[in-house]
Amino acid sequence: MSDIRDITVIGAGPVGLITAFWAGMREASAQIIDSLPDLGGQLTTLYPEKWIYDVPGHPRVLARDLVEMLREQSIEQFDVPVHLETTAERVEYEPDPDDPEKQILRLVTDKGDFLSRTIVISGGHGAFEPKKLPGYDMSPWEGKGAHYLVGEKSAFAGKKVVIVGGGDSACDWTLNLLDTASEITLVHRREGFRAHEITVREIEEAKDAGKVDVRVPYQVKDVSGNGHVQTITLYHSEDEGDVVEIAADAVLLQLGFKTALGPLKEWPLEVHKGAIVVDPLMKTSMDAVWAAGDITTFDGKLKLIATGFAEAAIAVSQAVHYIRPDMKIQPKYSTNTGVPGAVEGQP
Repeated sequence: MSDIRDITVIGAGPVGLITAFWAGMREASAQIIDSLPDLGGQLTTLYPEKWIYDVPGHPRVLARDLVEMLREQSIEQFDVPVHLETTAERVEYEPDPDDPEKQILRLVTDKGDFLSRTIVISGGHGAFEPKKLPGYDMSPWEGKGAHYLVGEKSAFAGKKVVIVGGGDSACDWTLNLLDTASEITLVHRREGFRAHEITVREIEEAKDAGKVDVRVPYQVKDVSGNGHVQTITLYHSEDEGDVVEIAADAVLLQLGFKTALGPLKEWPLEVHKGAIVVDPLMKTSMDAVWAAGDITTFDGKLKLIATGFAEAAIAVSQAVHYIRPDMKIQPKYSTNTGVPGAVEGQP
């Protein structure tokens, strides 16, 4: 931890991993810290077996496979140290021992201090936890058939699954489990879905084909079972006398996630609606600190993996130029340079 790295990346999700890659491409040393126990951020923690369709170059890719490819591209190619289960608490500025006229950042964590010339925050949404079902306490059934996360699809093999929610995750998992679960019921308290139009159309097609039972607008009234979920009782949102019972082995609650900056909210950062404000160069209000990915906000912000990758490239270029002002902002093209010192047999 006494080594001074050029860039310390806070967050080991997809944007954090690609940040380390961009650093390597600019021949800047990097290290990654993350409070979670595994690489991949939300991709690993929330939906490792979910298909992702909007990553350029991949018509579709499993979340866990994308994480592995990013790990190989960044950490493995550039031998980037990774410190998991490590929470960033605060930043202290002090003179650079190599050049007292410059400063370095001491990143204080619960696992010790890390020294760095710059920081790029790419912590996704920061800390996150599943939202609970409104109007009914599901906690007695957690671990007994009630799920918020899907680690492996095989956990639902041959089961009667009730999926509750109306957003992208609920609809995506409905389609994802078509070849796994024996029966699927999708429940949403409102008439329409908030998912992508193409996904909603596929849900309707699956419904028409008899592959999915869609219950809208319905809500959970009760859950019963002998030590494990066996029956879900629903009521119509506009007529509580309209009640239906559904046999179920599992209920998958996809109601979104509460997000929080965690200790970052105590940093002297400009924050708007739970996100870090950055300028067009991904610079935060703190000296020598940039940010990229879903944790940022600015005019025209799009919360996509693809845009997070681009933001990371901008942040790294600015950080490298900050460290070495003689370095150009615009990197050379990899088609000409290859990967610095990492690709065997390159020119």
